Amino acid sequence: MCKTIAIIATCDTKGQEAAYLKQKLESYEGIQGLVVDTGILGKPLGVVPGVSREEVAQAAGMTIPAIIALGSRGLAVEKMSIGVHAVLTQLHKEGKIDGLLAIGGGEGSVIARSAMDALPLGVPKLTISSIASGDHKFKDIIGYNDAVVMHSVIDILGLNSISRQIFDVAVGGVVGMVRVPKQPETLQVPRIGITMLGTTTKPILNVIKPGLEERGYEVFTFHANGVGGACMEDLAREGYFTGILDFSTNELVANLFGGLHVARPERLKILMELGLPVVVAPGAISLIVLSKEDALDPKYDGRQKYYHNPRITLARTSRDEMAQLGRHMASILNLAVGPVRFLYPTEGFASQDKQSYSLYDPEGNRIFIEEMRKLLRKDIPIIEIKGHINDDHFAHAALMHLMEIVDTSR
Repeated sequence: MCKTIAIIATCDTKGQEAAYLKQKLESYEGIQGLVVDTGILGKPLGVVPGVSREEVAQAAGMTIPAIIALGSRGLAVEKMSIGVHAVLTQLHKEGKIDGLLAIGGGEGSVIARSAMDALPLGVPKLTISSIASGDHKFKDIIGYNDAVVMHSVIDILGLNSISRQIFDVAVGGVVGMVRVPKQPETLQVPRIGITMLGTTTKPILNVIKPGLEERGYEVFTFHANGVGGACMEDLAREGYFTGILDFSTNELVANLFGGLHVARPERLKILMELGLPVVVAPGAISLIVLSKEDALDPKYDGRQKYYHNPRITLARTSRDEMAQLGRHMASILNLAVGPVRFLYPTEGFASQDKQSYSLYDPEGNRIFIEEMRKLLRKDIPIIEIKGHINDDHFAHAALMHLMEIVDTSR
């Protein structure tokens, strides 16, 4: 059976390259390429797209002249991103594509990311990008999916001995991926999603994960580093999970006060609105995760700090910030339409937030929970557990409460 790979390219500047990719794809038996034009300013050069730029714009509720009339490159990219997401969603729904190969620079890679977001987990996605290196934020070109990004080394402008070599390898990679046999459907088991960080790994590794697996659950852990929480929530939206243990909610800290773990604004709100059974814990919310350079900013002078590794320094949240976090957490949990419990460890929220350790501030933690109590809905329980978040008995309590609300939700 023939496999079709969508080729995402701004064909007004990269039509020649798109044509080459199509030719190389179709040199493999049983593979065909479908060029999707996301260009804005000009007609396609050197290629006849299978999906025109006009069709992409129409999928965004626009026309090409209307997009150009917006007068902003950023707005144009935004509209074409919406359009290509809609086009790829429909093509996949109709069974017309089996994978994706994209090329782009700054704007093209952002548009390609929107195309990749349209395809579910397991559908091969590969982008060749000139910005897939350096200090660029990879969430702009990968997002919250299982994409592969390949650095183009040189800018993508015409064909030469280097670009052909890069393109040939990329084509071989995506062809190989679409040819991988799909795993056979197995009996579905209940699934639990859990957020964790290095500062909260121990209870999940030693108690919670084995305890869930003994009960027949499949366990998925997500590194709450600004991306992991969103990946978990996207899978939750697809109906992937029976319940959630949002154990490490540090991304909420970054959303309010900055640092390396900034997540999308809807972090945790999505889970509340889905109605899934959710147990929430304040894992690492007493920490701001900073780069080594940012930690030297004078605004962090006087704070408790911890040298985590050569790239990362942890700074203690101030008491004012802990008060804000308490109110923020309560406001999000108040959106819950399903069963939710909040677990409060009385003796610290992370491995460095512990008596005799460098980031311990029990008064700040007390302020956090008192602010939560003032605002949290009365039907959402706060379960106070004497001890530290990494203690085994806290982990056993988290497991018990998760099982209780999952069982009562079935």
